[in-house]
Amino acid sequence: MINKKIGIIGGGNMGEAIFGHLSNVLEKTTMLKISEADAARIDYLQTKYKIIVEIDNNALVKFADIVILAVKPQAIGEILKNEICCGMSKNKLLISLAAGVTTEYIESVVGKDIPVVRAMPNMAARIGEAVTSISPGKAANAEDMRQAFEVFSAIGDVVEVDEKLVDAVTAVSGSGPAYFFYLAESLVEAAQKLGLDKEQAEKLVFKTALGSAKLLEALGEGPEALRKKVTSKGGTTEAAFTIFETKKFKDTVIDAVKAAYDRSKEISRR
Repeated sequence: MINKKIGIIGGGNMGEAIFGHLSNVLEKTTMLKISEADAARIDYLQTKYKIIVEIDNNALVKFADIVILAVKPQAIGEILKNEICCGMSKNKLLISLAAGVTTEYIESVVGKDIPVVRAMPNMAARIGEAVTSISPGKAANAEDMRQAFEVFSAIGDVVEVDEKLVDAVTAVSGSGPAYFFYLAESLVEAAQKLGLDKEQAEKLVFKTALGSAKLLEALGEGPEALRKKVTSKGGTTEAAFTIFETKKFKDTVIDAVKAAYDRSKEISRR
C-alpha cells in the first residue's frame, strides 16, 4: 500500500484497533487518518495517539484512497448517503465492517461501480490476534482484495469467503470469542466450587485455554486428535466426557452456533 491514503470512519473499539495496528506496520509513505463524532472519544484518541482526529467525514473520504467504514450498522445508511456517497469514485476502495449490511446495499447507495469489500473481524483485533473474513462486492477486483487483505493482516489472520458465507463467519468467529469466554467462565466457577480461590482458578483456566490454543495451532493435528490424546481410558478426562456426552454438549454447541447463524441472516436483510 505504498503511497496510499487510508481513512477510517469511526473511532470505536474496532476502528481504534485497526488504526493502532496499521500505525505500527504501514510504510512511511502511507498516510493514515481516523474520524470520530463523539467528543470524549476524540479526546481519548488524540491524547493516546498524538494525532488530530478528523471530524468531517466528507473531508476524510476525499482524502483517502481506502475508506474503512467502522460504524454501527444502524448508522451506516445515513453516513453512506450523506457523507460517503459524493466523495467516492471507482478509483477508491470502500471497506465496510458493518455487521448485517451487504455489499449490494452499499453499492445501491454509493454506486455499483464503486469497489466495496465487506469485512468481519472479531474482538481479538484489539491485541492483533483477530481472524477476519473479507468478501468482494461486484466491482471489487483482485487488487482491491489484496489491499483489503493487507489492511486486515495488521490485526491478525485473514480468510477470503464468498459473501453468502458471512453469516456463518459471524456465528463462528464473530461471536466465537464469547463462546470461549463462557467456557472459561464456567471452568472458573467449577474450580471455585472445588475449593480453589478465584485467583488460582483464573490462572489455571486462562493458561490452560492459552496453552490449548497454542497446541492446536502448533501441532496441526486437529482438535479431535488432541482431545483423544488427553483422554485416557478410565481416567479423569474420560469421566468428564461421560457427562459432556450425556448432556449432549456437542449438540448444544452446534445448536447454539446455528441460532447465531439464523439471527445473523435475520438481521442481514439489506
